[in-house]
Amino acid sequence: MATRKPPDTGNARPLTSDELAADGNSFEHAEKLPKDVQAALLLHQLDPFKVEMVNHKALRRYSGDPLDPVRSKWFGGSAKPRKAMLAGRFKNGVRYRGNDMQPLWVLGADGRRTYSDTRYPWGCVCKVNTSAGSGSGVIVGPRHVLTASHVVNWAASNGVNGSVDVHRAGGAVSMTTAITNVHAFTRVTGSIGWTEMDEDYAVLVTAARIGDIFGWFGTRTYNSSWDGDRYWFNIGYPGDVAGGSFPIYQDRRWLDEDAWDFGSGRAMETDADTFFGQSGGPMAAFWSNGPYVVAVVSSQSSSGERENFCAGGSDLPRLVRRALDRHP
Repeated sequence: MATRKPPDTGNARPLTSDELAADGNSFEHAEKLPKDVQAALLLHQLDPFKVEMVNHKALRRYSGDPLDPVRSKWFGGSAKPRKAMLAGRFKNGVRYRGNDMQPLWVLGADGRRTYSDTRYPWGCVCKVNTSAGSGSGVIVGPRHVLTASHVVNWAASNGVNGSVDVHRAGGAVSMTTAITNVHAFTRVTGSIGWTEMDEDYAVLVTAARIGDIFGWFGTRTYNSSWDGDRYWFNIGYPGDVAGGSFPIYQDRRWLDEDAWDFGSGRAMETDADTFFGQSGGPMAAFWSNGPYVVAVVSSQSSSGERENFCAGGSDLPRLVRRALDRHP
């Protein structure tokens, strides 16, 4: 391989692309990377995660009964998170050709507030990073994160990797870990249709046992008798708030299950304010023993109706049980 010449000085011109190609366009490393530097690089190389799809028959082996939450041994807890005041308060709006536009879909007054709080359960919020972009999730087991199926990159058949940031708040991240396995019922790709929106969830298995540190949410099946009641809160990472670098919190939201959806996967409308990046964030409420997730943020209407939708049903806790069984 050709040896690079010493740097030019004075008024020498830059190299052309042909000259770079003739020079090999690369160079060998001078020394082997020390082990302490390798450790400091953390996730400099990620192995592709393994996908484990499950069908209706296999999923019926698992109970749809609630899975209980577990509190963190190391962090205190609170019913509401501490607010985070951003440098330069964000304004929810978009300008186009001098006109004020509204982002999709904030329904009325924006109820989302940024927070930074590692106390349980707020420290369980996760930002999911794959080659499909980023989404939201929440810890639901010792090394298990619940998110939306369409957050996973299903476009590539192999070589796909990803990571999870636990409680990213600006430049601070509580922990980052690689995704090793993905459990899903439906590969949701592209625009989300009615036939797959009610199954738009996946469980990520992480290399580190993040739940043993931060605790985790429980999961349970949504009951239509709760329709319209404002029990629910949502956390996640919308792209229109601080560039998706801070988690948001909104509470007193309602859910309304689709009356024509009779399967074990259920679609439901919500009045929660959502934006791209919040997909996979939990819709949860507190019971006497802690918070339970009943659905994840899925999609928004592309028609004239301003509607936001979530995915839940009895298949959601079943899928979590399967992931816990296969990867305890």
